[in-house]
Amino acid sequence: MARPKKTRMWGDTPLPENLYPDCRERENYWRYRRPDLTDKVFTATLEDAIRMAEQANAQRGTTTEVDRKSVKAPDRASFAYHATRYIEWRMENDPHLSNKASWRNRCNALKRFGEDFEATPIHKAKLTDLRKWWESLSYHQQHARRAEFNKFFNFLMAEGLCKLDSNPFTTADDRPRLLEKGRPIKKRQRLTLEAYWAIYAKAGEVGYEALQIAMGISMLTTMRRADICELRFDRHIQDNHLRKTINKSEAQRNSLAASHLSFNLKTHQQLSKLISYARELSLRNYRCPYVLSHTPKQRRMGNTKEHVCQVIPDRLSDMFTEVRNATGLYINLPKSQTPPSFHEVRSLASDRFKRMGYDVKSVQQLMAHTDERVTQAYQAGHGIDYEEISIYLDEQAIGKEFWIGKI
Repeated sequence: MARPKKTRMWGDTPLPENLYPDCRERENYWRYRRPDLTDKVFTATLEDAIRMAEQANAQRGTTTEVDRKSVKAPDRASFAYHATRYIEWRMENDPHLSNKASWRNRCNALKRFGEDFEATPIHKAKLTDLRKWWESLSYHQQHARRAEFNKFFNFLMAEGLCKLDSNPFTTADDRPRLLEKGRPIKKRQRLTLEAYWAIYAKAGEVGYEALQIAMGISMLTTMRRADICELRFDRHIQDNHLRKTINKSEAQRNSLAASHLSFNLKTHQQLSKLISYARELSLRNYRCPYVLSHTPKQRRMGNTKEHVCQVIPDRLSDMFTEVRNATGLYINLPKSQTPPSFHEVRSLASDRFKRMGYDVKSVQQLMAHTDERVTQAYQAGHGIDYEEISIYLDEQAIGKEFWIGKI
């Protein structure tokens, strides 16, 4: 006889079938288990989450079998079929695409486009139909798609598949084309120096020393969160230097032409202090090899983690959001605006360098925004030539010295 299923509880309240608390233990976040065994994450109060889960359970019935959609091969006259062909063709002709972070997003956009026009054969596609779909996208979605969709339609028209008079994604003004929306006004609040230090202090109070170290490194180097989370003592701290190949620069170009930055820790003394704090923290966190380390309440290992105490980018963002909200600095922020994210530390750092009188070229080099290439990487034939960074922020520039833990 089968053992009866145990009722899951949230405090003193029983949870209905398929409703689970958030894996990250975020307040008012829940997971609903769909029939295909994937989870839908949503925000709601406990009462609303229970009500929504019960309604969803009633709609799906009592069956526990997973509904499986039959896989149908795309029609040869459909956009979906030729989108797959185009992706394969692009991969064969540009082997560097797989290393670019944006390529997966572009592939997904092409596949979704094929799904949206599933009922429209390529030879019957009209500009008016494309315009309706195009105008349903946001500015950022349009901007991210235009270049790749321009190539895609050139591919289709070269094979005589598309009967449009011209490529709808061209940028030429003398041809009928799809126009982009205007860039929306940025709604995210800039991070002020005062708010930066308030968040930094609160991070120490709640025990997020890893966030303090990340905020310090981002301020002193302008590195993005992904670059900071990748830093390891054994790979990036060598000969008293912090050395890092910037991820976005490498994805946009290639390994040789990417920005390879080197910080002499004897010169960058504030950065050296943070690395020392990080080493001490690593010893407390089971000798985590990463510069950022934090022992979580639930010690789970996923595909994205090599060490249980490693801080991945999404976790770092969650830490920042939690601490930022705990400061209460943005309680009265208008609904039309959003509070600053961790990425705004990078923007603040850029502004501090500007105020210190450093020229734009030096700051662009630091932020890996320059178009200059590493031209002497292969001349000596021994590895990569790193660009020595000579600019730094002292305690006077950033307002205080860094500390770890409570004040």
